[in-house]
Amino acid sequence: MKNETRGPRGPRGWPTLVRRAAWVVGAWCVLVMLPSMKVVRGVLIQPLYVHDEDARGEVAYVMADGYAYLERLRAAADLHHMGRIQSIYLLHERRSSGFDFITRESLSVAERATRYLEFQGIDRRVVHFVDAQESSLMGSLSEAEAMAAVSPQIKSVVVVTSAPHTRRSLLCFQRSFPSDTKLSVFSATSAFESAELYGPISHEYFKLLIYLFVA
Repeated sequence: MKNETRGPRGPRGWPTLVRRAAWVVGAWCVLVMLPSMKVVRGVLIQPLYVHDEDARGEVAYVMADGYAYLERLRAAADLHHMGRIQSIYLLHERRSSGFDFITRESLSVAERATRYLEFQGIDRRVVHFVDAQESSLMGSLSEAEAMAAVSPQIKSVVVVTSAPHTRRSLLCFQRSFPSDTKLSVFSATSAFESAELYGPISHEYFKLLIYLFVA
């Protein structure tokens, strides 16, 4: 009778190999497959999410940059059309946004954003700009400080941004504006719909942690 006590590849080694394979598959499901699902990512965004459904104020500031910029601009336009804000403030981004074949000229990001708001029915005279350090390591805080500096007389501001950025953006404005300024955050979409849903969510948690201790 043969002795069935061979090494890890023998009969007694199979349970160990199966367990290891199960751990690898389980870890892959938890770390890769589940976070790639829309509903799971929406749940992961919830701790980062702040939204005032009834937000209103004198002006709205639209947080700049990112591939979700257009959804933020649309939300600001909606607030204006609903009569909740009077003016829209944007970061004056002068870097090129590409060539416009209709006007045959290269447009800056700020000009492209303004034209998009016009497409949404917003009069150009409603749109204003602030200057901040675009290359700053803490860009959101720089935007908040720039907005506070350019409009010290404003007493109520609605911050418009994408779902994963809402809590961090509110923190930046709270630390930049006087305590008597009414601040609210309006998320451009729900946590389950934003274009930011497909970005690296872990980065947002890391950024929020840095802002909590440094900003």
